[in-house]
Amino acid sequence: MFPTESFISDNSHIIIIFAKPMSSCQFMKRYCSLLILACAMLLPGSCKKTLVVNADWKDVTIVYGLLDQTEPVHYVKVTKAFLGPGDALQFAQIPDSSEYSHPLKVTMEELNGSTLLRILTMHDTVIQNKDSGVFYFPVQHVFSTTANLSPDLTYHLIIKDSVTNKVIEGSATLVSDFDIEKPSIFTRATFQSGKSSEVKWMSAKSGKRYQVNLRIRYAEATIGVPNSTVIKSLDWLALTDIKSLNEKGGQTMDYFINGDAFYIFMGAHIPVDPTVTRALRNCDYVFTVGSEDLSTYMDVTAPSNTIIQERPAFTDIINGIGLFTARVVKSVDTLQFSTFTLNEIKTNQYTKDLGF
Repeated sequence: MFPTESFISDNSHIIIIFAKPMSSCQFMKRYCSLLILACAMLLPGSCKKTLVVNADWKDVTIVYGLLDQTEPVHYVKVTKAFLGPGDALQFAQIPDSSEYSHPLKVTMEELNGSTLLRILTMHDTVIQNKDSGVFYFPVQHVFSTTANLSPDLTYHLIIKDSVTNKVIEGSATLVSDFDIEKPSIFTRATFQSGKSSEVKWMSAKSGKRYQVNLRIRYAEATIGVPNSTVIKSLDWLALTDIKSLNEKGGQTMDYFINGDAFYIFMGAHIPVDPTVTRALRNCDYVFTVGSEDLSTYMDVTAPSNTIIQERPAFTDIINGIGLFTARVVKSVDTLQFSTFTLNEIKTNQYTKDLGF
């Protein structure tokens, strides 16, 4: 028999064995020898291959800051990436895993174009009311300033690490004020089944993404119990994921809130309780406008609706990762409900059993 060649592969090394003419008995011996050799090369002791899940640790600074000139205090969160064997969720609950052990110098330069107006020092601050989540709470270290920020100006964030001499930077232009046409303070909040109520505003300069939240207040009292009235509130995200064509501002944004959606929301979030009576009080229309960077970040981090779950990373931080950008919040407050709405909430199929 004349086998032309046999191949035995060990990673990138290939051994080619050319055979001479041989008898059947010789061939079987040679074949068995090659088979034993091939099997031996696959045994655990033939080579040492160790899978290393964690790479060498690297100092990666993580920054999150969202500037809003309507807020009295402005915060920037500065942490570091952590790495270690075991459950990452457990590491996240330990402050030392992600907080720097040495001081950092954090400042913001206020710029009008390329002109430096002032330098703002951000102070190391301990907050006590961090919401629960993956990371440690309720106490966290952040950097803050109470300086008044000006619309249309740019703020350049500079973080200096005195130990590594690393400098991390970010830049954000504040979102300008904008006009709200509907609703106005002279109108009443009206929701009617089968119809929609109009919400109209002008886009803001440096703004890209918009949402409108209704903060609905109602009174609740226990039947037969004097002085038991309490004021409760619900937040309804009525309009979301709305984007302007650009960041120049001045674009008319005209949208409608479905009347049925109001009653469906109320029926889904207020429990039926025959021991209480309720009455609508008033509501606020809260407009939140985010920058283009914030809009992009929200798009990238949104849950995937496809089988592809891995999402591309987005950051606007230099020499680090994270997000430093801006938003602005503006509202039309304390709108009274129309008589029509006060009457329909008593009879609508979704709210008729709620005691209004």
